[in-house]
Amino acid sequence: MSAKPSNIPPKQDFSHLKTGRINLTILRDYIIQQIKRCSEQFRSEKSNGPKQFTKEKCVIVDDDIKNLLAHIQALNDLGASDIRIFKDRQHDTSDYRITLFIVRPKATYMEIIANMIQDEMSKINQQKSKEQVLKQYGIIFVPRRSRVCEEKLKEKGVRGDIIIDELNLDFLPIDTDLISMESHDCFRDLYINNDTSSIFNLAHGLIALQQLYGIIPNVFVKGDKAKQCYDSMMRMQREVPDNEKKVPTQIENLILIDRTVDLITPMMIPATYEALLDEVFGIQFNRIEVPTASFSSDFREVQKIDETKDKIAIRLLTTDQLYSDTRYLHMIPVGRTLQEGARAQKQLRTDFDTQFSGSSSGLQGKKLAELREFVTRMSNQNAKTQTLSTHLELAFCIKQESTAAFDMYLSNQLSILFSPVTQDAIRQIDERIAWKDNIFCILRYLSIVTHSLGSQLKRKDYDLIKKDIIQTFGLQYLVLIHALEQVGLIYLNDSNKNIKTNETYFERLKREFNLLQEDQVNIMDPQDIYYIYYQYAPMSIRLIEKIVFQTTNNIQDTMNILSGTTFIDTQQVPMELKRHRRGSTTSINSLNRSNKHQNQQQNTESKVTLVVFIGGITYGEIAALRFLADQNHDFIIATTHFINGTNLMKSLLEVPILPI
Repeated sequence: MSAKPSNIPPKQDFSHLKTGRINLTILRDYIIQQIKRCSEQFRSEKSNGPKQFTKEKCVIVDDDIKNLLAHIQALNDLGASDIRIFKDRQHDTSDYRITLFIVRPKATYMEIIANMIQDEMSKINQQKSKEQVLKQYGIIFVPRRSRVCEEKLKEKGVRGDIIIDELNLDFLPIDTDLISMESHDCFRDLYINNDTSSIFNLAHGLIALQQLYGIIPNVFVKGDKAKQCYDSMMRMQREVPDNEKKVPTQIENLILIDRTVDLITPMMIPATYEALLDEVFGIQFNRIEVPTASFSSDFREVQKIDETKDKIAIRLLTTDQLYSDTRYLHMIPVGRTLQEGARAQKQLRTDFDTQFSGSSSGLQGKKLAELREFVTRMSNQNAKTQTLSTHLELAFCIKQESTAAFDMYLSNQLSILFSPVTQDAIRQIDERIAWKDNIFCILRYLSIVTHSLGSQLKRKDYDLIKKDIIQTFGLQYLVLIHALEQVGLIYLNDSNKNIKTNETYFERLKREFNLLQEDQVNIMDPQDIYYIYYQYAPMSIRLIEKIVFQTTNNIQDTMNILSGTTFIDTQQVPMELKRHRRGSTTSINSLNRSNKHQNQQQNTESKVTLVVFIGGITYGEIAALRFLADQNHDFIIATTHFINGTNLMKSLLEVPILPI
């Protein structure tokens, strides 16, 4: 772990991607090949071009795309003399022979690019002599080219001057078992704007994964968007040539889950270290940005942190043993682990002072083996010193933040889940509004209340709560509340109520999926996933658990309990490819080689399931899946992006203002 005020992640080693159940360096290499294929069209070569081109190649790239490329260390593969961030203004690149744009397919961007090209061509034409102008322009759309954008360029009269290509940046490897599309607008686009481009991109990404890791035979689909994605994937699958389907199967199950199947879990406040880091600071590409003022003065001095910077970047590395050991733990054992590490460090210094301090005579009589052993202990501890101190600082920041913002809601969210009482819930919300608490904490709790109470919460009571929120926090939140109602984060009716038993939909879900644990959870040695959300088990993970571990007699009936489309299918895999499954560290070429030792290991290998979350996944759900992976089954987690309750709501704030 390191603390650097850099906008681009430092160079890192990706060898750890080989250590997962499947080798994700294959995916990274595939992405690098695609990037090289695109950039080679705009290769810089020595030429006798006009003298005004003093430089070769300038790449102007979207800020978020630059972060994607930087994450997989692919910026150098662009072969650029200069890399600039694309902004809503023009750049002057008239002194470059090649100007390449790597952007999202947005019509507004095409206006800027077209105006820039027209201005530069006019400038070059004024300067040209008898020599031919060799200026070259290119646009690489990410992740797909757009006919609308090309028509816009035609209208501006510059389409003929531009070479256009597309770069299919679908899934990026984030961790040894985690891949993401990093499509941060996906939830809003899918459920508010009805823009299904994310569905198409996701389906294309799944096709690419199966070309790299083999056809996935067993498919389980839950949710309307998940079914749309699977249908798109199957249409694309039929267009894949047979010679590209010869990779042995490494993944047995594919589970596609629509985020709307479980909207309660993102609203819950988690208890694990990594999930709280995301809640407080927001994790992006395995790093967080922490306000400089949040660190103690001693830490800033020791780490030589530039205090003129508002924030510093902290890398959360899988190779950091301390982080790997604590990231999925409840915060109480995390605190104890860090305290034990600090005590061990202090004890080591005390032992050194006792045994070796003073004059050189203090070293006399010591055996070489003793000195060597102590030096080794010191070296190992010193390697962890910076990591330990950083984690201590982050844990303290989380404690302060959670005390200020979360503690009040933890007890409330549990009480409303276990024994929902309408008047108590209304009173608690009214108090939080009166105190002008964090609006997103209030809305998260309101979401849990509406799901828990169902039809018990009368419409007039809900309208009064909404009125109080708007009067207290501002009219702009009416837009957000309307969006929350539209996507189902605020649940306004209970049409699935069982009239015979007077049981609400959520009460049935609690019973069928065993969502709550009445007894106190053993957070020091948890036996189930309840510890992650304070006695609550994520509904989405319970569904996955029932599918994978077959804890129910009829999985289709169980899946049908949840809202949305249910679909179960089987993809045909040739017999010779079924028999060639291998471990995670093999390459594509080595997958075709068989030996006796590998065949003996095949029967003892754990099965692999690819779980795809459409609309985002929380770090709490990731921790739960990794907890279940201990049960002789490995999970590869794929998602459109990472969410928590707050950033999910903030993403909905960007929708157009609706008529009042």
